[in-house]
Amino acid sequence: MITPTRSTTQYQFSTATTSPPEAVLEGISAIELPDDLCVNERGSTYLVLGPKPSFYDARLAVALAILIVLAVLIASAFSVVLIAMLPLGAIPLVPLFLHDNPVLAVGAVPEDDGTTRVTVHGQAPTQLTAALDLFLSRLPVAEPMAPSDPGGNGANGRGRAGGGPVRAPEATTAE
Repeated sequence: MITPTRSTTQYQFSTATTSPPEAVLEGISAIELPDDLCVNERGSTYLVLGPKPSFYDARLAVALAILIVLAVLIASAFSVVLIAMLPLGAIPLVPLFLHDNPVLAVGAVPEDDGTTRVTVHGQAPTQLTAALDLFLSRLPVAEPMAPSDPGGNGANGRGRAGGGPVRAPEATTAE
């Protein structure tokens, strides 16, 4: 079943917060979702928002493709010419390629310093992005940690190991 085209947008967001991961994920799953979306998967540090599961999925498509291939192979025992029908086994997979599912993944991972790194990535309906923006903007922002050694000296007070000049990071292909 192909659903009508809906307005979606690419959504990316990342922040550090003092809220625990469970609270962040509970808050996002409590957002009122559009009728055609639901929480598809939930873990201790992530959740996936997407369309409601349908009856026709990848497992059923692969099973049908295997049945067609087996039927063609059995039929080819009677006439070798029927082996040319093997590509028909790909027909059950076509709806999966044509069906565009906007999926939005949310991760809330605890950091070593007690903060939580929240990342959101994927496609979302425009009405959901406004609600996500509102929720994420209200999270308490984690203050950046002060450097443990502001003078640039090592833990023993003698400076960097090696004593050489500080080298700038190498340029990447993105730069």
